[in-house]
Amino acid sequence: MTKSTRPHRLSGSTYEIATGCGQVYVTCNDQDGRLFEVFIKLGKSGGCGSATMEGLGRVLSVGLRSGTNPADIAKTLAGIQCHRSQSCLDAVAEAIREHEGTKG
Repeated sequence: MTKSTRPHRLSGSTYEIATGCGQVYVTCNDQDGRLFEVFIKLGKSGGCGSATMEGLGRVLSVGLRSGTNPADIAKTLAGIQCHRSQSCLDAVAEAIREHEGTKG
């Protein structure tokens, strides 16, 4: 499937979730009623964790624009744990599940 190009304007929601690394902000934007892209911001500025979350958002967005099912993404990331409490990856899965649940 070909990757869709991003339109000038999209609408969506941002979810704030507490993790062991601090607050994670996940923005889910839709196009034509379908999750189209995800932006992830780790509350702490700079560092490896922030860069990793930004990169994950970019990769997820490419997948979504190419037709990947958001439920498959959430299922893949859900339950991944780190040495602290809830992981950032599990938080992203939670945000996607919540976002998808608000559409029904």
